[in-house]
Amino acid sequence: MGSPAPVPDSYRDVQQPRGAVLAAGKSRRRCLMAVPKSKISRAKRGTRRSADAIKSDAYVEDKDSGELRRPHHIDLKTGMYRGRQILEPQEEF
Repeated sequence: MGSPAPVPDSYRDVQQPRGAVLAAGKSRRRCLMAVPKSKISRAKRGTRRSADAIKSDAYVEDKDSGELRRPHHIDLKTGMYRGRQILEPQEEF
């Protein structure tokens, strides 16, 4: 029996033990795609996606003036907030 056929250098690189370190400090492992560690439940996925929905601005009708205003905001036309005069009333807004 003769000696075995020579093995190309590229094949030797693949057969190195896992995590073998090169002289330059790089690993010989191939880069793989990121894979999720566990399944994301429908509830968790839906909770995350709920913030992506486009929400309309909330407006309420003011009890005194009947104007539309944002909740917990000063009515700019009358200058009132929670029954107290905060700003001077404006004629033109």
